[in-house]
Amino acid sequence: MSFSINTELLKEREDSRHPAVHASTTRPSRVSDIWKAPLHDFPIRDEILCQFVSFSREMDVLEIGSGSGFTAYWLSHRVRHVTLLDVASETINELSGQLRAATNFSFVTADVARSGLASQLDERFDAAFGLDVFEYLADPEATLRNMAEVLRPDGELFLTFPNTPPPRGDGVTYFDRAENLEELLKKAGFLKWQILVVRPRRFSAAAYRLLHDRPLSFVRDLRRGNLVVRPQTYENTWAFQQRARLNRFKIPLHLYWNVLGHVIRLGGQVFESETPTKEILGKQLVVRAWK
Repeated sequence: MSFSINTELLKEREDSRHPAVHASTTRPSRVSDIWKAPLHDFPIRDEILCQFVSFSREMDVLEIGSGSGFTAYWLSHRVRHVTLLDVASETINELSGQLRAATNFSFVTADVARSGLASQLDERFDAAFGLDVFEYLADPEATLRNMAEVLRPDGELFLTFPNTPPPRGDGVTYFDRAENLEELLKKAGFLKWQILVVRPRRFSAAAYRLLHDRPLSFVRDLRRGNLVVRPQTYENTWAFQQRARLNRFKIPLHLYWNVLGHVIRLGGQVFESETPTKEILGKQLVVRAWK
């Protein structure tokens, strides 16, 4: 039995809560962002967050797995407060230094799958999200339970993750059927949810491969010889370890990424989505859940 909510009901619910916010309006638009934003390599997964979640100035938001800090940076201009949570203290220390000038950030070192997270955070959120992090969490049931506990009533959890088992995937969590994931959401205390399969539109995917993947192919080549034990954390990545050297090129890189962002958004939304069929292995999934 599927517990997924009806798409039309979901749309009515979202329209009643927040006005529609399109990806092109949620990205950084200030000139100063080119040198103030944390160095990043244009993670296209941010476009999924922009496309599916509406934000407002009254919202307190939790990000699980902070990565480079770029996502939180542009989001901080759109919401009241952002809390960054990461299991790696090195990552949190790095970001707290980079973002120290901002007044609407909090930084927490914690394991999202360990019991007692709600008391450790001592705060509740209007939205919590994790972009391509869930697959690295060895205890998805505990993670979802913790997320439900830290959300305010009617708060939203938003997750993206490639549902790909090893050795093709480098994560440890995946699901054979959507019903297995739905059952965990129900047990965690969520009342409504939606699971989607997403993929970039043909034009957006081609532009991203041409203007992003190919220029950075040498980075991927360097990383192949530096595999880490699963689950992977951001401080193990090549980008984090080479951040001091790469930071010298931040301004031209960010200018280039800004152009790339406009290109992949030509013609509208970057991603298309559909309700999953019986087969979900090997698919990029989006999970939206509400208390």
